[in-house]
Amino acid sequence: MEAAMKKPLNVVKKKITAVDLVTIVIFAVLYRVLWYFFKFAGVVFPFNHTFVYLFSAFCLVLCWVVVRRPYASVYFTAAWCAINFFLQGELPIYWILVVIAPLLPELYLNYRKKFYLKQDDVYSNVKDLVVAALLYNMVYEAFVWVSVIYMYKIPVPFSMIALVFSISLIGMVIGAVIAQKLGLRLKSLIG
Repeated sequence: MEAAMKKPLNVVKKKITAVDLVTIVIFAVLYRVLWYFFKFAGVVFPFNHTFVYLFSAFCLVLCWVVVRRPYASVYFTAAWCAINFFLQGELPIYWILVVIAPLLPELYLNYRKKFYLKQDDVYSNVKDLVVAALLYNMVYEAFVWVSVIYMYKIPVPFSMIALVFSISLIGMVIGAVIAQKLGLRLKSLIG
């Protein structure tokens, strides 16, 4: 009976709070601010789109490490998509489909929690965070390339897609590793 009572309490403890939502929105705003650097980089760097995934992995991993709640990335994605929608008037179909991106990494993180004594430790492990960030951004990048080629009808050679995707993978790993270290410092300061 006592074990049955503890399980619902653990579920209640893991729900997103108002403070968590504000924190998630702060990281979504940070991602949106970093977005302008991606746009500026287009002037001097032909593969500027790779910065989006570095910034995305960075902000996403910061969010996971600091917030440490299941499905935080879903809220993070919905927040930055809403910011994009209101600031640049993106089509709702775009951000509705992008919100699917966090589902695979969230499933991965929920699966990996089983291997830790303290389930929140999954949000501190750099390997798990890098894998989750890669899953998130690969789904997101695949959707972007499908949009560019089929929805917007921009002819892009496959070799260019492969090159940009390869550079993006490196950026995702770099962003995730830096964010994990910074996130742990922020988490220790916040408590």
